Amino acid sequence: MEKTKSANADPKKQRLIKQILIIVIIVVIFVVCHFITGGRLLAPNNLKTILTQVTYPMMVGLGMMFIFTTGITDLSVGAQIILAANLGAVLVEDFGLGYPGLIIGTIVTLIVTELASASLSVFVKIPSWVAGLGAALVYEAIATMYVTKRSVTAGAAIVYLKHCQALGNFPTIFIIAVIVVVVSYFLFSRTKLGFNIRAIGGSADVAEAMGINRKKTIMLAALTGAIIMAIGAITQISYTGRFTTTTGMGSLNGIFKCLAVILIAQSFSRVYNEVIGCVIGAFIVAALFNILTLLGVPSGTGQDVCLGAVVLVCGILSSIGYKGVMK
Repeated sequence: MEKTKSANADPKKQRLIKQILIIVIIVVIFVVCHFITGGRLLAPNNLKTILTQVTYPMMVGLGMMFIFTTGITDLSVGAQIILAANLGAVLVEDFGLGYPGLIIGTIVTLIVTELASASLSVFVKIPSWVAGLGAALVYEAIATMYVTKRSVTAGAAIVYLKHCQALGNFPTIFIIAVIVVVVSYFLFSRTKLGFNIRAIGGSADVAEAMGINRKKTIMLAALTGAIIMAIGAITQISYTGRFTTTTGMGSLNGIFKCLAVILIAQSFSRVYNEVIGCVIGAFIVAALFNILTLLGVPSGTGQDVCLGAVVLVCGILSSIGYKGVMK
């Protein structure tokens, strides 16, 4: 009996050791980089910048986690966010609807677009990545055509949010992000919906054999993810003041950091809960780009190469001691 208890405790103990080890390694890296950057990384003002910049990839990453875990790879998320945020800004600036217009307009638009994209895979049977790419082109075109037409009357092809920007101020933006993390953790880890999402992601056939409605679960995951991403979009446009429209799949570049957060979270999935993995991934991504900027590394290719290397390193760290085949 004692041997059985000891055998059951070992995996938990090993997981805890890995969790602590990874956090220690990250902290040590932060301290080292603080000295490399001449004491600027952990300076109060720079920490404030990091805490602000971490919110968008973290919230969008969490929203994408709910959707991607079900097996739906929706690459139209970036285009959805651009369209929804611009519509929210238009409702504020052109129609004077204030915060209700910004919040409701952005959330409703993202819900509609995400459910439409998910429906193409669930009901029309189009592979999710194909449906996502096609939907992205459509959403990009809608947003571009509207702002182009609006530029005739407004005099600018970019919708600037000049009012209702309080949600993008620190510490409000970070507090909102923390609330989103707590709610996401509860929904993903402590509810029937979260269990069903993880079951579908593990094996759809087995989940359906257990009585889980696959289509309903995926659509509810898409709904939940859309709301979370909408909150990220609202705070981000409040912070930056704009979301520039794009065409030709340019919207993918806007969610590059968010995709990196998902990849890092997946690499840590055997060590941390997926939500915690997204939080850690978001801090790694935000801090990395901040460090590279402080070191004078040019944005674009140089920083992207470094981000790719970090994703690989995180995968190696999370696989230490694992004897099976990584998936």
